[in-house]
This record gives sequence, structure tokens and C-alpha cells, in this order.
Amino acid sequence: MKPIAFLGLGACVVATDGTLVIGLLPQIADSLHVSPSAAGQAVTVFAAVYAIGSPLLVEAVRRARPERVLIRALALFVGANAMTAVAPSLPFLLVARVLAAACAGVFMPVAALVAARTVAPERQARALAVVVGGASAATAIGVPLGTLAGGAFGWRTAFYAIAFMTALVVSGLWITLEFGELVKSESVMRLRRTEVLLTLATTLVWAAGSFTFFTYIALVLHKTAAIHTSGLALYLLLFGLAGVAGAAASGWVTDTKGAFAALSLALATVAVALAILGAIAAFGGAHSRALSAVAVAIYGMGTWAVTPPQQKRLVGPGDRGFLLSLNASALYGGVALGSALGGVLLSGTEGIATLCFVGAALEVGALVIAGLDRAIGGRLEPRGSPS
Repeated sequence: MKPIAFLGLGACVVATDGTLVIGLLPQIADSLHVSPSAAGQAVTVFAAVYAIGSPLLVEAVRRARPERVLIRALALFVGANAMTAVAPSLPFLLVARVLAAACAGVFMPVAALVAARTVAPERQARALAVVVGGASAATAIGVPLGTLAGGAFGWRTAFYAIAFMTALVVSGLWITLEFGELVKSESVMRLRRTEVLLTLATTLVWAAGSFTFFTYIALVLHKTAAIHTSGLALYLLLFGLAGVAGAAASGWVTDTKGAFAALSLALATVAVALAILGAIAAFGGAHSRALSAVAVAIYGMGTWAVTPPQQKRLVGPGDRGFLLSLNASALYGGVALGSALGGVLLSGTEGIATLCFVGAALEVGALVIAGLDRAIGGRLEPRGSPS
């Protein structure tokens, strides 16, 4: 079996773990005898440690073989989730989540790097899309299943299950990476500092626009489709499944047509989806529920299609995942900015429609930045020869 399959499964498990706390927050708070807002610190510290720690930790281990870094990070991730499951108090839980975030912050960028090394250069984006698709599948499958398991058997059982699944992934990766063969080729690309900064800025602005909307998707869909909690789960399932398809399509377009073609199509798709939702919120319509479902599917395809070309752009000779970890930090920075901006918009006189239109405008801004990168000579394709 190819290691790429275990890399995709690992991404699904890690991404599920990163958001599972949100669905189980009331149970966790009740079990630890704290308020839901206090228990919510587990989400905050995870995001903060991931965003800040990922590039620092990846840089610290860059002299080690990426394959071994990957396996060791996941092995520690097993322990972090076992610690989460047995947490007797909130401080203990927070320590466990810090460790889990540190491991996730190492795993995701290094997994992308190793995925790119499992195939020839002309198929790298499709390999990267497997990892991205695994993370998307967490939204559609992993988080709902984890939440259901937590509701039926207790929240601790859900994290034991995460630890068990991670252990299986560790075993699979150890066998396929230690005894299999990797393609030892690298993208023939030289990146200037300006190119790197513009690539990261594109990720930052895209994520900010995306999460201006997605953080408040429940409120948006309540306005546009009159749905409540039960209906939201179906829309999130649609979003996740569309995301898997979008990531796969983006990988193919990146490998065959180039990264700029895939990236510009993805950003334009997200902008159109958010504009549609804004129009529905502003003007309504007889088929607003169906149109909202279509818009969410388009949004899912577009937003999960951004990462493969961005990662392909940053996979260069000699890199050990540091640039990919910076891209992950830019993504989380955009998540924080978008969430904050959305909160400001909703706390003022602006409504749901404005929220969606602002998100769409930011996606257009990300597209402009990507175009600027290309215009000044930083083509979003492999070029030249290694120095």
C-alpha cells in the first residue's frame, strides 16, 4: 500500500482532532466542572500553538529525515489524545491540547512535503491534494462521527478513538515509509523572498475572507435557508464532500495547467459563492434554501481547492517543510482575522449580507495578490533549475 493513503488518513484524523472539541464542548465543561467558555480555551490554545509553533518546530527538526519526523510527531499525537481522554481537570486538558497542537503543527506541513516526495514532480499537486482532501473529509465524516460517538459513549471515548486511529496510521506509515521507496526528485524551483511573501499573503487574505463567513455559517444559513442545528449538519456534510472533490480537481489542474490557473479558479469560485449567499441574504427568493445549498457546495469546492496549488508553489529543493509550515501559520492567521472581522461586522449595524459581501471582496483581494505575484515575475509554477 502506498504511503500517500496513510498520509491522507492521518490528515483526516489530525484535522478531526483539531475541531472535535467544539462539538463536545458542553460535555467537556460539565465533566470538568467548568463553564463552556472556560472549556473553550482548549480550542483557543490549540489554534494559537498550531499557528505560532508550527514553523518554529519544523525549523527545529529540519535536519532530521522528514519521514521520521512525521512518524514521531504522530506517535506523540497518540499520547496527547490519550492525555486528553483521561484529563481530570481543565489545566491538564489544556496541557494535552498544547501537545496535540504542537504535533499537528509538525505533521500537516511535513505530511505535505513527504506526499510530494512519493511521486514524480508532474504529479506532486495531486499527491498534495490527497492530504488536503483528508483534512476536508474530517469536516464531512470525522467530526460528525466523533461528535456522535462522544454523545453516545462520552467525550473521552471520542478522544480514545482518535488515539487508536492515529496509532493505526503510525503503523501504516512506518511500514510504507521505512520499507518502501520514495521518489527522490524535487521541484526545480527557485523562490525569491518577494515570491514567498506574496504567496503567504495570498493564503492569509484568502483565509480571512473565507472565515469571515465560515465562522458564522450557522447564522448565515439561518438567514438564507431558515435552517437550525439539525439542518446545519447536512450543509456541513455537503461542504466537506464538495471539499474533497475540489481538492482532487485542484490537484489535477495544478499538475496539468499550472498552479496559477488552479489558484485563480479556486479564489474566483469562493468569491462567487460568497456573493451568491450575500445576494440571497439581501434579497431572499423562492428557492433560497436550494440556492444556499448550491452556494455552500461551490464554496466548499473552491476553498479546499486553494491549498494544493499554494503548497505546490512552496515545495522547493532543500526545503524540509519550513515554508509549508509558514503557509499553515498564514492560514491560521487568516482564520483569526476573518473570525474577528466577522464578529465586528455582526456586532455593528451591518447584517449577514454585508458579512458575505466583505468575504467575497477579500477573496478578490487574494486573487489580485496572486496576480501581482505572477505579474512581477514570480510565476506560480516550477521554473529554472536548482542552484
